[in-house]
Amino acid sequence: MLWIINGLVYGFFNALYTLVNQKHKFNGYILGIWRGFGIALVFFPFLFFLPLQTSAYNWFLLIFQGWLIGIYDSHLFFASANFGAGPTSRTLAVTVLITAVMWWILTPQLFFHLAENGSVFITLLLVLFGFTVSYWYMIKSPVSKAIFAYMAPAVFALSGMSIATKEIAMMGQNIWANIAYYLVVATFVSGVYNTIFYIKYEKPGFVGFFKNVFDRKIIDTGIYIISFSAALIASKTMAMRLAPNPGYVIALLLTAPVFVFLLNKYNKIPDNVSVRAGFAMIFFLLLIMVLVAGNWGVID
Repeated sequence: MLWIINGLVYGFFNALYTLVNQKHKFNGYILGIWRGFGIALVFFPFLFFLPLQTSAYNWFLLIFQGWLIGIYDSHLFFASANFGAGPTSRTLAVTVLITAVMWWILTPQLFFHLAENGSVFITLLLVLFGFTVSYWYMIKSPVSKAIFAYMAPAVFALSGMSIATKEIAMMGQNIWANIAYYLVVATFVSGVYNTIFYIKYEKPGFVGFFKNVFDRKIIDTGIYIISFSAALIASKTMAMRLAPNPGYVIALLLTAPVFVFLLNKYNKIPDNVSVRAGFAMIFFLLLIMVLVAGNWGVID
C-alpha cells in the first residue's frame, strides 16, 4: 500500500510542477536548466555519506534517465506556456497504457503468469482503459493536432522514465543511495541536455546566457521548482520501487488535475474540468488499487 501513498504524493507535486509555466511562460529550457543543475547541486554532498555506485549498468540507467528527463521537462514547460496546463495534462492520458504495455513486454514471464488468470487480466485491462477514457473526458480543454505532435516525445519519455525509475529504485538494497544518485546524476544530465538545446536553438551568447538564466524572476521560479521537485522525485522513486508495474504509478500521477482543480477551487480560479468524469476517473483508480493491492495475483 505504500506505493499508493507515494504515488498520490507524486501526483500532488506534479500538479504544482505542471502549473508553474502556465502562469510565467518562461523559456522551457531555462526552467529545465534550473531544475536539473539546482537539484544536483543541493543533493551532491549526500553522496559522500553513501555507498559508491560502481555498476556500469546502473550508471547507464542514470544517464539514460537524465536524457529522458531533459526531453520531458522541456516539452512540458514549453507546452504549458504555449497551450496551457489543461491540454498539456490531457495528452498524457495514454501514458498509463503505454507504460503498462512496455513493462509487460520487458517482463514476459511475469506477464504470462498474470495472463493465465484471464478473468483478472481482462478486468485489469478494462479498468486501465476506463481510467484513461475518464481522464480524457475530465479535462475538457480542447486538444489540437499541434499539441499532440509536440507532446508525443514527452509521452514516450515519461513512459521510459517510469520504467527506468523502477530499475533505478531497485539498483541496490539502500533506497537512500538510489534516490540520492537519481537526484544528483540523472538531474545533472537533464540540466546538461537543456543547456545544450537552449544554446543551440536560442543562441543567447555567453553574456546573454547567464543574464537570462539568472534573471531575478527566473531565480525565484527556479528555487520554487527545486523545492518541490526533490519531493516529487523521492516519492516517485519509492512508488516505482514498491509497485509491481510502473504503469499503475503513472495512473496515480495523473491525479494531478484533481489536485489542480481543488487548488483552483480554493483560490477561486475557474477550472475547465468535468467533475463527473473526475469522479469516474477516481472510481477506476480505486479499482486499480483494489486489483493490485488485493490478493488477486496481480504481480506485474
